[in-house]
Amino acid sequence: MTSDHPVAGRVLIAGGGIGGLAAGIALQQRGIATLVCERAPELREVGAGLLLSPNAVRVLRRLGLEDAARAGSRVIEEWRILDLQGRHLHRMRPVKTGIPALSLHRGDLQLALRDALTPGTLRLGFNLTHHREIPGGVEITNETGERLTGEILVGADGLNSRVRSGLLAPEPARFCGYVGWRCVVPWIPRGYEGAWLSESWGEGKRFGISPLGRNRCYWYATANQARASSAPVDVRSELMAMFGRWHAPIPELIAATPAETILRTDIFDRPDLSRWTRGRVTLLGDAAHPMTPNLGQGACSALEDAWVLAREMASAANGTEGLRRYEEARHRRTSWINRVSRLLGRVIQLENPAATAVRDTLLRLTPGACSDWAMRPLFRFDG
Repeated sequence: MTSDHPVAGRVLIAGGGIGGLAAGIALQQRGIATLVCERAPELREVGAGLLLSPNAVRVLRRLGLEDAARAGSRVIEEWRILDLQGRHLHRMRPVKTGIPALSLHRGDLQLALRDALTPGTLRLGFNLTHHREIPGGVEITNETGERLTGEILVGADGLNSRVRSGLLAPEPARFCGYVGWRCVVPWIPRGYEGAWLSESWGEGKRFGISPLGRNRCYWYATANQARASSAPVDVRSELMAMFGRWHAPIPELIAATPAETILRTDIFDRPDLSRWTRGRVTLLGDAAHPMTPNLGQGACSALEDAWVLAREMASAANGTEGLRRYEEARHRRTSWINRVSRLLGRVIQLENPAATAVRDTLLRLTPGACSDWAMRPLFRFDG
């Protein structure tokens, strides 16, 4: 770190996911020395698909990474909401800001971010167990007892963040009443060759199809269910029982997907925090404000967090002031997105036939321009 920078010492980032890596890049680009600590021994192409709406792509553009993200992605120009017979309920297009929406594999983005970090500033295999403030800084410890110190600690370690658990009163994540399945397959279904994706809504269920780059496709589903048990489940048969009579190509996608590649997860979020910074420690992304997937803003919000954190740290008189300003700048927007996503999930997951009939009728009658206007505050990020 340059000696004339107002933030003295190293920023430690716990978590090498999208938010943690992006924060490391953004801080390093502003001359702030950073070490990203990730518990996994290596970064691999894990996870499934990801839709980056224009607000997130704007951050990647500012980080100089838009081209790298585009390399393995599909530009998405239109969202289509269908019923379970495949009839159109609604169409929506991203706000025309000159910045695209991108559909890509989560692992591709993570690797692009990794490659943009300053060499030697990603520490793999560091499984943080606890942290504590020390005079002038923060100390983190891993499961082997190894310790690292820095001036600031950023917890970007996800929904079950250990940094969060050591920072705030314990609070269990909140199950939202539905579970999700997702997978990436190495082909594009017929009819999905264009620049659009679909999400089909039924009674307490939905199924999304989003083409990716490199001739791949991401599909996902949700259904109202109790939390997953530890008993073995024939996941493909389970999905076929729920979606086998839905419109093409949904049954074909499920039938052609190897069961062992399908990820099944319970959907959780947490109540909004009034504060997520204390002293020299702050949270970022899902560690601070985990979101349901209904707006596709989890990774997008983490990218926004990363940019704002670096901006405030670079302009503040000291590190703790930078963290305070970062939290103040992000709290209202992330709380709003979280509330809207939670509400949208309730609408999508409606199970009563009469309620879903009203929902679908209203969608058919709503002009696409109204949705475009309503989504403008979400897709616009001036940062």
